[in-house]
Amino acid sequence: MNTPDAILATLSEAALTALATAVEAGWLNAGSPDSAFASIAGKQGAAVSVWLDSLENAAFSPAQIARLLRSIVAGRHRDRILVPDLVVSGPEVPGVPTSDTYAVVQSLFQEAQNEIVLAGYAFHNGKLLFERLAEQKRLRPQLRIIFHVDVPRRAGDTTTSDAIILRYAEEFRNRHWPWEPFPEVYFDPRALHTDSHTRASLHAKVVVVDRMKLFLTSANFTEAAQQRNVEMGLLSHAAYLAEQVAAYFEGLRQSGYLMRLP
Repeated sequence: MNTPDAILATLSEAALTALATAVEAGWLNAGSPDSAFASIAGKQGAAVSVWLDSLENAAFSPAQIARLLRSIVAGRHRDRILVPDLVVSGPEVPGVPTSDTYAVVQSLFQEAQNEIVLAGYAFHNGKLLFERLAEQKRLRPQLRIIFHVDVPRRAGDTTTSDAIILRYAEEFRNRHWPWEPFPEVYFDPRALHTDSHTRASLHAKVVVVDRMKLFLTSANFTEAAQQRNVEMGLLSHAAYLAEQVAAYFEGLRQSGYLMRLP
């Protein structure tokens, strides 16, 4: 039978990091509902609740608990070659340890200090997903937030490209980022070509934090994709990969392949 301490060994690094972030920020404590623990630790949620309760009873502060969790992650980094964590949204399957897409993304938003690069194909009611990132920007004004989005021309739409761009910009401000300051938002103008044979989509779904962590996922920035759909991704702590992805998007912007949304 697993002891409360041993249960941590079954959690992924992404789950441990998300747990540390949630405890330190005050979003999670021993009195939180089971669903809150399950969103981070899956079927091990109840055991993690017991573990957290034991530390709180021993007078551990949230900061101390978070430091302990992060030290476990750091120890894993020292002891082995970094391998990515599997991140999944959808029904749980016994015997397959995973981290939850929504919890991982929100944790990455909370960790961003200087730069966060995001790419997504579809957005729906993004203000519910990005509220924590907007708060992080308020706390850290130096944080650079760069979105890369798809501004599509629908089949049969003969509207001018400029009109489609302005319509999308208004939608993004109203539905996805209603706060100030407005982030940098870039799009691929090829998605607006009237010739379907030359049209192209910005279809990547990526989060890069401070060029240190990289999350590649099939999930779009929608509530369904983040929490209900069967979506899969990999969270990597390999800084060289995070740097490559961030540099690729930077190169696309600087070369003019991507244009900034007005």
